[in-house]
Amino acid sequence: MNTQFSVAIHILTLLATEQEPVSSQYIASSINSNATLVRKICRFLKEGNLIDSSQGVSGYSLKQPATSIFLGQVFQIIFDEETHFAKIHGNTNPDCFVGKNISSALDSIYSEVDQTILNQLNHYSIQDVINRFN
Repeated sequence: MNTQFSVAIHILTLLATEQEPVSSQYIASSINSNATLVRKICRFLKEGNLIDSSQGVSGYSLKQPATSIFLGQVFQIIFDEETHFAKIHGNTNPDCFVGKNISSALDSIYSEVDQTILNQLNHYSIQDVINRFN
């Protein structure tokens, strides 16, 4: 699993703490990354209807309150339905009993784990993340 999920949460949390739209450069400086990565993640978040970037206004802002953006939503926006918490290795030997069956066995287990992760993430909003700051 890559860091796009945590970067997306970082972006949403930063936007929730700002009163005005925030530029990709400003967000990148908070993440300590580059603006290209920020714009990529923001594109996903915008397509997911969580953030907005208006014409003529420089920067991004939340489309809804931080209390109504749940981490499970973010997870589903960042990862497609085929993404599991862990990857299943490929090219197993179809002539081997284990090699022939391991992928489907792990796929069903991983799907259950994914649903558990998603259910747990849906207990936490962006505001809950902010509330954990010291």
